[in-house]
Amino acid sequence: MLDKLLPNSKICILSGAVQNLQLKRELWKVEPSTTAKNCKNLIREIVEGLNLQPNPEKPVIALSLGDPTIYGNLKPSAETTKAVLDVLYEGLCNGYAPSVGYEAARAAVAEYLSYDGAVYQSTDIVLCSGCSSSLDICIAALADASRGQNILIPRPGFAIYRTLAESMGVEPRYYNLNPENHWEADLEHLEAQIDQKTAAVILNNPSNPCGSNYSEEHLRNFLEVARRQVSHWAQSP
Repeated sequence: MLDKLLPNSKICILSGAVQNLQLKRELWKVEPSTTAKNCKNLIREIVEGLNLQPNPEKPVIALSLGDPTIYGNLKPSAETTKAVLDVLYEGLCNGYAPSVGYEAARAAVAEYLSYDGAVYQSTDIVLCSGCSSSLDICIAALADASRGQNILIPRPGFAIYRTLAESMGVEPRYYNLNPENHWEADLEHLEAQIDQKTAAVILNNPSNPCGSNYSEEHLRNFLEVARRQVSHWAQSP
């Protein structure tokens, strides 16, 4: 619902200014789009629905916000701050940037991520506005709701995976993580969830929220499941 402002009295406009204007607020009904109605943040819904009454005699320690910088305990290095200020003072980056990011920045990221056997070029890099934006772009690029496709997400997992998928009309499917084995993926369960309409599998490592960090062996086994399934469905009619 948006607000519509309607004048109650005569409007007199002089030199671009509005004078003698009284306004009343009325409801203006606007139907949300399907995308908007599908976009739900499960974490926010839980936190906002708690309706807790904190003890006024004690400070509140909020554990629901996953931002370690909010209380000033994780500050950028002096070198980082200086580099940002230097670019700001140069005034050379105040206009529209390429949608994939500046070439120099992409080249620097590619160099940082490269290692023996996996050398990246700037053309392999797309700079996004944070993790959520990156996930949004990836899911939109890989999964097609009009074809009834699905993506696989870990359970437990980061809630925004489901939020983004459902907002696009893509079916989220879950594969289990095993708490008895350092929260590694249940590979049998993973493989059972994959079908011809699976567009992508999200592998979250290190895990959010479980904190696990998979071994090389487990990662190779995970990728083997994906390779085997891709090969199987590629040969299906």
